[in-house]
Amino acid sequence: MRFSLFGIPVEIQMSFWLIAALLDIDTVLRGQHKFLILVWVAVVFFSIMIHELGHAFAMMRHGMRPEITLHMLGGLTSSHGMNRLTRRQRIFVSFAGPLAGFALAALVFLVTIVAPSLVAPLPADAGKVSLVVQAAVLQLLWVNFGWGIINLIPVLPLDGGHILEDILGPTRTRITATLSLIAGSSVALYCLSTKQLWIAFIFGLATLQSFQRYRAATQERGQAKGKAPEKPEEVLDPAIVAQLKEAKEALDDDRYDEAGTLAELVLSEEPPKRARLAALQILGWAHLLEDRPQEAARIIKAIERDGQPDLAMVGAIMLAEEREDEARKVLERARSQGDDRKEVVGPLIQILVRQNEVARAAAIALDIVDTLSEDDVRQMASIAFDHEAYAWSSRLSEAVFEREGKADDAYEAARSRALDGDPSGALILLRRAVAAGFTDAARVWSDKALEALRTSEIAAELEALVPRERPAD
Repeated sequence: MRFSLFGIPVEIQMSFWLIAALLDIDTVLRGQHKFLILVWVAVVFFSIMIHELGHAFAMMRHGMRPEITLHMLGGLTSSHGMNRLTRRQRIFVSFAGPLAGFALAALVFLVTIVAPSLVAPLPADAGKVSLVVQAAVLQLLWVNFGWGIINLIPVLPLDGGHILEDILGPTRTRITATLSLIAGSSVALYCLSTKQLWIAFIFGLATLQSFQRYRAATQERGQAKGKAPEKPEEVLDPAIVAQLKEAKEALDDDRYDEAGTLAELVLSEEPPKRARLAALQILGWAHLLEDRPQEAARIIKAIERDGQPDLAMVGAIMLAEEREDEARKVLERARSQGDDRKEVVGPLIQILVRQNEVARAAAIALDIVDTLSEDDVRQMASIAFDHEAYAWSSRLSEAVFEREGKADDAYEAARSRALDGDPSGALILLRRAVAAGFTDAARVWSDKALEALRTSEIAAELEALVPRERPAD
């Protein structure tokens, strides 16, 4: 299930509903009011959404574009570029989720103070409405306060673990993993002893992950100690630097033969390692862009003898050799390392579109929208629209409107927003289109995409904004 909430893409996996129901299976097994399991599932869904929205709004405050996924182990709010935030900002994002839950619990608690009968013992003949209301109130208090406290235990990957990780900083990964390991195993053992099996399972998984982090950090530390001191970087001959610069400029100007010739000239002089690798990278791209993938693959092997090849080039070669799935993995790895160049993102988006993962392709485009041309953004928005990824299409069109200020972009954003089930948001975008100079009333009143605006309670506002053309008497 996919939808958009406050402009945030949300995905709910089937496993989320299944596990949420299983957590209250005792209600069914004990033969109690079985309909209460639906109340429990609704409370879990609502509470976890509030928690994840807390994270999402905190991310948006720092200019990020979050996505929410609800899965079998709870929820995840993610956004590319978290590593660009300061430690204090990351702590704020991590704490915002539990804080949202605490706020909801506090609101419910205040309601019980005003209406104490909501939590008072019910008579044996209480009706379904009373049972549902009391169950919902008590469960909202427990899930948002109780689970919120549990989530702040300093165990990775819980929010408390991430807060601990950011407080200690990136140079203390072993200490973070050790504390997480101790806390996680302690909670898991306690929950096993008290037969709270699901919580024990969650913290058991977290303990295993903490152990793996500890082992990886220990290995990295050992490797760092065993390394010889790095040699000072070689000073390159100014003539070689000039040749490499000229070769790179030729490559950027689509003069591939000239770029390759200049790179080979540098290589013929048996330059230092750094210059050799730079020349090989240029030569590899020149071969690839001249449709010689086999020659480019040979260059990759030469680079691997002395260093790391450009993953964008590796992925492009795989694409040329019709190894699409392998190319996708390589390009996704490059992105995970923070490489947002067009040579990485462009092919990756094309692969995702071909594999019918248009929403993900649009999300990547939106993530780097500032580096794309307006035509590329519009094209991706159009593709997303055609594949019914309306939330992403709207956000892309809105992004290009904010950059260029053209009325048609705001209008396209409004069309997508309307089809995404948000007529009020569509009307806001349509107002922006009109303010930017949009005047085509006939288009508004005949556009099928805007049907929701014309048939809803905001139709009068639409009429006031874009008066319908009346036939002459």
